[in-house]
Amino acid sequence: MGLEAAASSSTRQKWDQRYADFDPHERRQPTPFVMGCLPQLPARGLALDIAAGAGRHSLALAKHGLQVDAIDISQQGLQLIRRRAVEAQFNPGQLRFIVADIERTWPIRGQYDVILVSFFLYRPLFSVIKDCLLPGGWLIYETFTIEQLNQPDVPRMARSDFYLKPGELRDTFSDFEILFYDEGNHNGRATAQLLAQKP
Repeated sequence: MGLEAAASSSTRQKWDQRYADFDPHERRQPTPFVMGCLPQLPARGLALDIAAGAGRHSLALAKHGLQVDAIDISQQGLQLIRRRAVEAQFNPGQLRFIVADIERTWPIRGQYDVILVSFFLYRPLFSVIKDCLLPGGWLIYETFTIEQLNQPDVPRMARSDFYLKPGELRDTFSDFEILFYDEGNHNGRATAQLLAQKP
């Protein structure tokens, strides 16, 4: 096994274990930022939740009326979303589950009306996101900024490249119509929040 494959396998195992041990009541509610964005989104169309995790945003998008593709490295995480979707009595075809290490390969060829990214950063995907959004499509993006490193008593991620530089998210999508952008302390975390629409 090569180094990249070993790293991918290690990452998948880490997240599979985390979701296998997940409290069934944990992370069911969307973040306040995503909740605030939902009323502005179309109520029909196809949405993509990148690094979907336990599925709180996939399920919120589906509840809003969208058909949702949830993509994540963890099979356990996607199984958790599937169980929660059954509990919420969604139509079986309303959510599709895609297991992939998106830092190594991008398995999707379609285009979307909505793309959501919450607390995940892999810069090579910026151009992919732009390509995968339909004209007029909506992007919701929130993740940590480098200021998170100055937050007291907050666990830090091992890799510094997981943090946005000041203004980076806004500048990256400056060719979109930016409907909302803010960097600051949001619910005790230093994040950048972006709601934008592709021309």
